[in-house]
Amino acid sequence: MLRRRTPLWTISVLTIPQREAYLVPLLESLRALRLRRSRWELCLVYNWDTDEEPWAVERRLRKLGKGLPLSVHFNTRHPSIIGGRMQQLALCKTPLVCFIDDDLTLHGDLLDVLEARFREVPMGILGVPSLVEDTNRLFKPRRATPHVNAHGIRFMTVQGMLIAGYRRLFQDVGGFNPRRTFWGEWTELNLRMWRSGFATGYAMDAGYLRHWHDAPESPTRNKAGRQDHVLWGLLCTALEYDAIAVRPDTETFWKLVEQRYLTYSFGEAVAPADLLGAVLRLVPRLAVEWPHIAEFREMARRHPFQFAPFHDLTEGDVEKVLAYGEEHVARYRRAVWGSDGRSKR
Repeated sequence: MLRRRTPLWTISVLTIPQREAYLVPLLESLRALRLRRSRWELCLVYNWDTDEEPWAVERRLRKLGKGLPLSVHFNTRHPSIIGGRMQQLALCKTPLVCFIDDDLTLHGDLLDVLEARFREVPMGILGVPSLVEDTNRLFKPRRATPHVNAHGIRFMTVQGMLIAGYRRLFQDVGGFNPRRTFWGEWTELNLRMWRSGFATGYAMDAGYLRHWHDAPESPTRNKAGRQDHVLWGLLCTALEYDAIAVRPDTETFWKLVEQRYLTYSFGEAVAPADLLGAVLRLVPRLAVEWPHIAEFREMARRHPFQFAPFHDLTEGDVEKVLAYGEEHVARYRRAVWGSDGRSKR
């Protein structure tokens, strides 16, 4: 069991120069939570090869984070989203980690409720609801997205912004997929969690986030070249998880590709020339990555649960995964709470 003064949580933030202004309200919201300093530390990864001297950047960021248990690190060699995510996980030293985006603010009793849910339910990933900026409109989880409500959790894929879980479990399921360079890293990791026997979902009573949509360089909204990034993620998903053909189990995946992902990447009327051009641009990259994709596909075929991408979960699916997870989560709970970590409530 950890010593009492050892932090349990790392709150990890990935940021870039264009978003520094958004760090101010984020850090102010962290101060307002009044979390006990002995419980957590804040890790900020500057995901950019800046011409500025690192010490100058760090001094500025430390000034913004004054009063918070903040460490600053730089990812200059591979400053993609996935490169930054890998560094975030590698830097984490605590048993629990909470990845948060830099364009949000946090509100409510977050860490206490998340800990309680991890002790009560064998979860792989927990998220919390987010609202659209300063309104009461729910942003994530979307009300229309298929889900299962049980055990105080909305079971479904947690789409970024706040991803909480056990550091060691993230590592044991393989960490971040290196082929999700700028898009889809959380969707793929959620799928791998479910297939590995660990559920993901939202703790709807654990506080909330406010998501500020104007932040630049969003891979899904305003980043240059996002069409290629999204298409690359879809290609890798289809190949890695045997979803190349339309079958009953892959029908949802292909429906979302057609109705959502291609539309928001290429526009309402997807021009065949634009789509073919994007595919052709990706062919050389696909040739380089093919051996790794084939190796990953063989590993995925050995997962204890063979859910297809964007599988519509049923109550039976959730209960089977929870039963499996309960047998395998004890080691991760022990690292946090000692014994089996189960809630005595």
